Amino acid sequence: MSTTADKRSRSSVPWSSFWPGFWKAPHRPLMLCSVMAALVGPLLAGTDPQLHARLLVFGFAGAAIGAYLLTVLPGWTKVRATPARLGLLVALWLWGRLMPGPAEALYFIGLSFTLAPPILRAGLYGRLWAPLAPLLLALATLRPDLPVESTPLLLAALVATVGARALPAFLASATGHPQPPDNLALYLSAPLLILGAIALPHPAWLVLAALILLGQMLRWPLIAPPLGTMLLPPWLWLMAALLLMATSDGNPSHALHMMTIGAIGGMIHAFISRIFARRGAATLIAQPASLIAAATLHAAALARLLDAVSLALVFWVICWGITLAQLIIHCRQQPQVPVFIGSRKKQTK
Repeated sequence: MSTTADKRSRSSVPWSSFWPGFWKAPHRPLMLCSVMAALVGPLLAGTDPQLHARLLVFGFAGAAIGAYLLTVLPGWTKVRATPARLGLLVALWLWGRLMPGPAEALYFIGLSFTLAPPILRAGLYGRLWAPLAPLLLALATLRPDLPVESTPLLLAALVATVGARALPAFLASATGHPQPPDNLALYLSAPLLILGAIALPHPAWLVLAALILLGQMLRWPLIAPPLGTMLLPPWLWLMAALLLMATSDGNPSHALHMMTIGAIGGMIHAFISRIFARRGAATLIAQPASLIAAATLHAAALARLLDAVSLALVFWVICWGITLAQLIIHCRQQPQVPVFIGSRKKQTK
């Protein structure tokens, strides 16, 4: 009898002890998908550039978008995605990786239909951009003739939307300074201009968007601890990429990689670094490994601008290799809330 009990206990331990709360914390499985896509994607650049682009845009960024939105959803609506729904979204994401093309839309549609009902029931109409953004990305997956820069611009519009709200909150939390007053028109003007550049291409849209992003940044507390400071370079890359895209003599490849590596990759890494941070009395403290990884990521963007493609790949892989190791260690710990902002009292889910 004791032998049977021992076998039963041994068979029930590994998952729950090694991955505690894995499917109850949306950022864990989806960030794991995102980091794995970041590591695999560059390996396809030389053999299948189109698949490389799809994996990094719809796979890497798509999983990270889902991880963020599903993590903040309970804070908005008091409703969280169930483990079963989260497992379905991960399965749809994996299906999209195995069958690039229209199948990729299913993950984004599922994400949108997970976010929309609780947001509508709560009457949070100012948050409707959250379910609408995945629907735009779903439409992008269905257009094989979409210009190469259009999908990164869709992601840039989403980064501008999320960052305009999240970054001042994170920086205020890190510095103890008050957040700038809410201004919905200011928050949405840059994303709408970026979307306008996709619908009716003209450099003026992108220049105006960059200027608005600069104006937003100047309202934030810019002198912050390292974890807060990590949020600023991606915002600068975003502005620089938009300005370079607006110039007729700019190198399109340079602008594209400033956007994808520096802005989108940098912002995803800055957000994921917050879940690894050590919790201080009232804020989060950056792990040294996160700072090293951030430095290599931005070095990758600079190397790509210098056309040192191999060096950029090495820096990129180092960044996400470090991040993968951090994520595995994180998944072995009990999940805590809030995820992206520190609090005075530790709580478990």
